[in-house]
Amino acid sequence: MVRGQWTSGKVEGMVGYTRRNFMVPKPQFASFDDLNAHLAERCGKRMDDKLRGHKGTIGERFEADAECLQPLPAVPYDACDKQSVRVNSLSLVRYRGNDYSVPTAYGHQEVLVRGYVHEVVIACGTEVIARHARSWEKEDYIYDPLHYLALIEQKTNAPARGCAQL
Repeated sequence: MVRGQWTSGKVEGMVGYTRRNFMVPKPQFASFDDLNAHLAERCGKRMDDKLRGHKGTIGERFEADAECLQPLPAVPYDACDKQSVRVNSLSLVRYRGNDYSVPTAYGHQEVLVRGYVHEVVIACGTEVIARHARSWEKEDYIYDPLHYLALIEQKTNAPARGCAQL
């Protein structure tokens, strides 16, 4: 029997336990940070519990296991979807069926789109050039008018500088 075959049930069992005991009824929090703090508190309270069939507490067993773990990486994992795309002629990049604006100076360039749960971050090289709230709609257009300001200033009929504020 392969190790993954007998550990899979344990993992699924713990996911079910966590859902039933920490997520029912469905918790309501203002932010993910508040939710994470709540879950950390609930997990901390379990550290003194003893599971049936085990001699030590959950906390004691965790400390013994932690001694065998490798150190954390120097850089935290960037939990996002990454896609390399080309900016189109309208200074837009398509990510998951939606179009997000970038400054006009980056037209037709290759950029990296990082899609997070709540945000889409667009970078060219090491420079972040745009941030947008993530849209979960389909065929949505998410614009930042400031991305087009340089282009508007070059238009012959554009308002004189300093006369109008966006």
